[in-house]
Amino acid sequence: MTILAIDDITRKETFIYYRREFTGKALYDLPGRRHAGSIEFSIETEPTGKKDIRVRLLDSVDYPLLPIVSNLKRYILDLDKDGKLP
Repeated sequence: MTILAIDDITRKETFIYYRREFTGKALYDLPGRRHAGSIEFSIETEPTGKKDIRVRLLDSVDYPLLPIVSNLKRYILDLDKDGKLP
């Protein structure tokens, strides 16, 4: 299971400066097929500087959720480190 891309990322306006919320479309490679689905995710910066990422899949997936969510979190963290989030 591999995350290929997250496209159409838009940032939601929030009034909490340490929390950023986004929506987007994730494209992942599942065994034997590719699947695209809408996601919502947030990045909250804790007082220690650690980033807490929460992911919510809006479309159903016929695959265990734990590997998808953990791979999405890693992919989102890399996007954030590279400055590719709006």
